Amino acid sequence: MKILITGANGMLAKSVKARLKKENELICTDVSDLDITNAEAVMNFVKENKPEYIINCAAFTAVDKAEEVYDLAEKINADGPGNLAKAAKEVDATLIHISTDYVFNGDLDVSKSYVETDEVGPVTVYGKTKLHGEEGIQENLEEYYIFRTAWLYGIGGNNFVKTMTKLGL
Repeated sequence: MKILITGANGMLAKSVKARLKKENELICTDVSDLDITNAEAVMNFVKENKPEYIINCAAFTAVDKAEEVYDLAEKINADGPGNLAKAAKEVDATLIHISTDYVFNGDLDVSKSYVETDEVGPVTVYGKTKLHGEEGIQENLEEYYIFRTAWLYGIGGNNFVKTMTKLGL
């Protein structure tokens, strides 16, 4: 299969690439190869490469910083996925998008887990922009996959373990 992976320099994309590289033709992009906030560039790139799947690992993930740079977070987390969805539709590709549990309001009892049908209600800029990205996908595609994760765990990059270690917890 031909698979486009965005955000190729991030921890998540590197892990996805490692899992898929043996049996698939991978097109791995970072912002220097493909700016997902540029609708025309995304459409041209996807039309030229014709992937069967697009896995969007690109995101503005600096949760606290997003509060200061809303416009940038919105471009990357909302406009980018919308652009990918439109391009995926054009070439009949399946879009797989990585989102976050920050789209919820955080009031769920700690003994329970969120499910996809729970009401969304983000309280942070990061959560709002990620929700806008999900909405852009839903408005442009009939078939797609959105995965909401709480934290990423892995080698390299920022992750839950490193954060807790820094905080001394």
